[in-house]
Amino acid sequence: MAGAAALAVYAALTADRLGGLLGALGAGASLVLAAALVLRHSGLIAPALVLLGGEYAGLFLVRRGTVDIRSPLEGAAFFLVAELAFAALELRAGRPEPGLLPRRAAAAAGLAVGGIVVGAIALAAAAAPLEGGLALEALGVAAAVALLVLLGRLAVRVE
Repeated sequence: MAGAAALAVYAALTADRLGGLLGALGAGASLVLAAALVLRHSGLIAPALVLLGGEYAGLFLVRRGTVDIRSPLEGAAFFLVAELAFAALELRAGRPEPGLLPRRAAAAAGLAVGGIVVGAIALAAAAAPLEGGLALEALGVAAAVALLVLLGRLAVRVE
């Protein structure tokens, strides 16, 4: 809940205008997530995440700048909020097998850090000048695709 609240507050406070509206959307997302956890209803987690993601997307509609250099951190935090919400409900269902919690925590932390790294690389690539010509741009696209394939394979191995 603290992570969802922090994400909601971040978008509301960094908006150039309509921060109150974004804050209300984020508060609604936090309330839906709280209801999901209290009622133990996993079907409410996805709508809460949609509202929270919608608030962040709305930030770009009202913000004067188009790039948020903190996006990789936002993405990692969003992932962790989702992962922890579903994990909280699963843990209430029964006692986990020995060693599951540390493995799951390590996997979530590793994926979050990996997301931050990939996001930072994507931001750096987007900010780089395009003076290298078509060949360099094609090489960059190929490298990005290769990185995504590698991350996909790593994610499958973690599961």
